[in-house]
Amino acid sequence: MDCSKLTEDKIPELGMEFNSEEDAYKFYNKYAFKMSFSVRKNYLNKDKDGVITSRRYSCCKKGVKRKYEGDAMPKRTRAPTKTGCGAKMIIVLFRGTMKYHVHDLVLEHNHELHIAQCSHMMPSQRKVSEVQGFQPEISKDAGFSLKQSHEFMEKETNFG
Repeated sequence: MDCSKLTEDKIPELGMEFNSEEDAYKFYNKYAFKMSFSVRKNYLNKDKDGVITSRRYSCCKKGVKRKYEGDAMPKRTRAPTKTGCGAKMIIVLFRGTMKYHVHDLVLEHNHELHIAQCSHMMPSQRKVSEVQGFQPEISKDAGFSLKQSHEFMEKETNFG
């Protein structure tokens, strides 16, 4: 399945087929953006040749915060970031076609989703272009500090 040709209202379904693991991730992340949650790549199986045979994408709120012995009297408490959410999409490689199929799918979340206006700020939605990735290195070579480089990129983003 070519991810770029997907319609905006397409939702994941069992048995969906993708040409690559990356296409599956792009599709699920696009769906997550529309639904206002962030995706995490958190489980991976590879064969002896290094080919990905299965992958799990889950809601970023999967799991629960671990309790540490030093947490008896925390200096400050934070809102919980993990709620044990079970939303996930698992893909498996079919050797015959060398395509990935949605093998397991849970679309329900156990928490409130983000507001749509903030979807672009979620971790899986933040994108840095290849050029932006080299910007700090180029700035360093030109004698700018890392702080100056970040301030420059911020101004570029606000005015670009």
